[in-house]
Amino acid sequence: MTRKLTATIAGLLVVGLLAFDLAASEPLDPYAQPPVVALGSGAAASGAHCASLPTE
Repeated sequence: MTRKLTATIAGLLVVGLLAFDLAASEPLDPYAQPPVVALGSGAAASGAHCASLPTE
């Protein structure tokens, strides 16, 4: 009985978190995304640890 109760509570928490995230976030705009391959375009990568290289 304890395992079923724990699994049910965990499942409800995950579903609740997903529902909250979908309700609170704005939909993605595929046209505002950076290009997948931007060779020579001048667009720099951002948002990841590999993008924080020294600029000097």
